[in-house]
Amino acid sequence: MSYLVLARKHRPQTFDDVIGQEHITNLLIKGIETGHLAHAYLFSGPRGVGKTTCARILAMCLNCEDGPQATPPADSIICREIAEGRSFDVLEIDGASNRGIDEIRMLRENISFAPTVAKFKIYIVDEVHMLTTEAFNALLKTLEEPPAHVKFIFATTEPNKLPQTIISRCQRFDFKRIAMNRIVDGLKAVSKKEKYKIDESALFSIAKAAQGSLRDALSILDQLSALSEDGIKEDDVYGMLGLVEVELLFALVDHIAQQNCAAALQDLDTLISKGKDVKQLLKDLTEHFRHLMVVHIGGTDLKHLVDYPASIKERLWKQSQEFDLPKILKAIDTLIKAQEDARITESLRMPLEVALAKLTFSENLDAAVPSVKAPRAQPAPPKPRPAAKPRLNEKTGSAAVVPVPKASPSPADPPPADDEGEEDLPPEVEMPDPVEQDIQHVQKVWDVLTSAVSKEKMSVATYLQEGYPQRYEKDFLVIGFPPHCSFQMDAVGDQKNTQMVERIFADKLRQPVKIKLETVAAQQDIPVEEKVQKTLDSFGGKVVNRWHNES
Repeated sequence: MSYLVLARKHRPQTFDDVIGQEHITNLLIKGIETGHLAHAYLFSGPRGVGKTTCARILAMCLNCEDGPQATPPADSIICREIAEGRSFDVLEIDGASNRGIDEIRMLRENISFAPTVAKFKIYIVDEVHMLTTEAFNALLKTLEEPPAHVKFIFATTEPNKLPQTIISRCQRFDFKRIAMNRIVDGLKAVSKKEKYKIDESALFSIAKAAQGSLRDALSILDQLSALSEDGIKEDDVYGMLGLVEVELLFALVDHIAQQNCAAALQDLDTLISKGKDVKQLLKDLTEHFRHLMVVHIGGTDLKHLVDYPASIKERLWKQSQEFDLPKILKAIDTLIKAQEDARITESLRMPLEVALAKLTFSENLDAAVPSVKAPRAQPAPPKPRPAAKPRLNEKTGSAAVVPVPKASPSPADPPPADDEGEEDLPPEVEMPDPVEQDIQHVQKVWDVLTSAVSKEKMSVATYLQEGYPQRYEKDFLVIGFPPHCSFQMDAVGDQKNTQMVERIFADKLRQPVKIKLETVAAQQDIPVEEKVQKTLDSFGGKVVNRWHNES
């Protein structure tokens, strides 16, 4: 006899054997016992949780020789044929390969024929969401008023793709992912029947990798069965699936908590040298910090949200106390960003190394931030200063500030009064300089700011590239656009876009930011860097556009 995979060999034959779907099996049993039988059922849920299995069991229950029964008899010939897929009265159809209108028309012609032996002719359509719109339309009338001897059971992983007209004609049952401890219990039972030697820690690792799918868990156990004579260890599971050992994750996170970048990078190199996939490592490390977040916030009350044995949960709790919550959240954000970068870079290793450096040097980086945000803490006193600073006012495009301040009578009157007032207060003479330094800093990191906007909305970043920060006016950062860029300025000025830009700028500059848009005079070109300006002067050129290369 040919080898039968575990998922088929140990397929449940009764509703009582189905694991983790009691909310559905109990309803189906009650419906059979009371005779409340629908003409069409819709089973939806993730892969490998028992949809098709329950469909077969339901077909067996309905077609028992003595009439519908909640538990199909073990000696029933009809039930045995259905379980083995040999029954002429229970037809399993793959919706992916029989998705056209011609197949549905043929089905409509066949349903008029009575069943050969059984009481009902049952059609089990797997992956029903793959049917075409025309096929669904052809099925509607038949599904609404089928013959008395016909039952439909639809199974799908994507119920959102089904037309509402189909869903409304079915009794819908939503299957859920199977809990990790239930999968472990199922694997233990199968291992006992098959006489496998397997560590409990290996069972937990298999169940965790299966992500709620018992079929996937049995498939993994099937692959490892060749090692059963010597005993299946946890390392065997990690080695076959390319997962990162829990111990190595704990060690790596300990080094992050200790701000030991060198040790963290060495851990990474060790993992990669063992053949671990960097993407999987990123995923596992992100999930580890997620577990730390959960136990840090909820303690024992939320430990059920972490799919690990009790001993690992206790270690997670202890390790979570080495971080405060903001650091855990920052680590998750940093690792998610590294996953995004890994998708667009050739080197998968580099984004993770950068992420580890950011996490281990976070305190040093945060300490450097006040030098940027300190000048902005008191922007109010120098409100009239933009009009008094020639270097800033050259870029504003305002007729009142284009002339040199000392040569122009009208705009120059207020600034001298300010200057005189500040001469009596020596400590405050420095106030205008921080504002000037502030706008220079914004101009210096302008490409970085627009690049950050591009990650959320590329079109707005493109429009911002046409403008340039001019000055601070009261509490607003003024961004100037050339006259021919009125469309771009209007687009950035849209309320939603403005709020997005202000939020991103505030995050990057670590200070609340409000922006104000204006049109600069035609003769006032967008400022350029000093070296670029010297090149332009040497060759008589000018800047016609600005473009930031994010690569």
